[in-house]
Amino acid sequence: MYKEYLEKSIAKLKMTLDDSGTRPILFIGSGFSIRYINGPNWLGLLKQLVELNPEIKMPIGYYNQKKGGNYPLIASAIVEEYQSYAWMKQGTGLYPEHLYGTEFSDSIYLKYQIKMIFEELLSQFNLETNVHKDEIEILKTLNPHAIITTNYDQLLETLFPSFNVIVGEQVIKDRKALNIGHILKVHGCVSNPEEIIISDDDYKLFKKKRKYLSAKLLTYFMEHPIVFIGYSISDENIQKILSDISEIVSETEDEIVNNIWFVEWKKESIPEDFTPPIDKVIPLGEGQNIRVNYLLVNTFEDVYKSLMQSDKSDIDFLSTLQENIYNIVKSKTVTNLEVDMVRMNGLRDIETLSSYLGFKSKSSEQASTKQVTLGGFGQILDPEQALARYPMRLTDVSSKLGYSYWHKVNVAINKVKTDTNFDIKGSNNIYHIDMGINGSQHRYSADFLELITKVINEENYEVITDTNEKIEVHSRSLQES
Repeated sequence: MYKEYLEKSIAKLKMTLDDSGTRPILFIGSGFSIRYINGPNWLGLLKQLVELNPEIKMPIGYYNQKKGGNYPLIASAIVEEYQSYAWMKQGTGLYPEHLYGTEFSDSIYLKYQIKMIFEELLSQFNLETNVHKDEIEILKTLNPHAIITTNYDQLLETLFPSFNVIVGEQVIKDRKALNIGHILKVHGCVSNPEEIIISDDDYKLFKKKRKYLSAKLLTYFMEHPIVFIGYSISDENIQKILSDISEIVSETEDEIVNNIWFVEWKKESIPEDFTPPIDKVIPLGEGQNIRVNYLLVNTFEDVYKSLMQSDKSDIDFLSTLQENIYNIVKSKTVTNLEVDMVRMNGLRDIETLSSYLGFKSKSSEQASTKQVTLGGFGQILDPEQALARYPMRLTDVSSKLGYSYWHKVNVAINKVKTDTNFDIKGSNNIYHIDMGINGSQHRYSADFLELITKVINEENYEVITDTNEKIEVHSRSLQES
């Protein structure tokens, strides 16, 4: 049963990637560092900080009890202890002399100790001897659009050396932060310890600016599949960010936000006769909830493999291309460029742009060896014929309907399934085709666009199933705006 659950969930994740027509965003939490470099969880880090300071006489349990389990308040409580200890040891080389300047806050010594803890952990990281070597090797081959993390360590930089790193407030300020090929470290980094967010004061300041961060990340949540790895569903940081965007990405609490995936790791092996839930409700506080896709695993190999895409274009190249196109458009001298406006006006989709840039599509090559059978239409052997009949991704359909995001179209597809028990994506039919061989390549027809338009407009509609059965549906109120 678990094997079946995993196969279906992975297939659904692959379909989400294909429907979006974009690369995934990886949202990485502390569980990632715990797994691969034996990093501490939050309480474990605070415990280490207490034990590494010989002037702190009370154990972590004392601070945990005194502050009611509030970790930022515990960190704040030991900030002063670290400042006193640092000044006692000034001149001994325990801390760099420049940290004693007035430009640094009193928390710098605690944060510098955090830097030393994680740098020591990373110095011991050896891929060849790592127990999760096979898993990490797969991970390194991925080319996500971006990686967002609340981790302080530099493991991600080690695994994704082609990605550019943006730390702390620069995530909000830097216009390049949403470009392809970036690691966004929203809680700071050991490379710049003064920006680490750990104490109550740090979180209060972060809270004031979180709305700006959420607004910036909204583009990601609207356009890309988001995969959370290494977080707990009860993680307060994630709950707060999701709370800021949930009203836009989710119209009702019962509706699954299709592009958000929460992958949770279970240390113990998962019994074969156990079937975990396929989605979960994450409480966001003040009676607010959000329902997302959920996947429980004991190893991440299948998850990482599912995130592989046929386009393995070099991240450095794509990042440079994106920046060059931006600079050309922004340039004051752009009016002096000789541009064939007739051809430029023809740029309506990625295939046309790719052709002008000299890229070759792999769709025909991949589909050329696959025989496609359509109910009532016999066999389509020519991939070009198939692409002509099914020219659109789900994002293209959404665009034609005036939406910037494919979620509403997916809701309509689910509505058809509820009304007729016919799963459009579940087979090749007059509305949909899967042309993929090693992965999903879902495409949609003009018939699909016509059908979905009627469903969204709450009109009567008729579907023709893959067995040529005709099912009529009379208008009912659609739970759509």
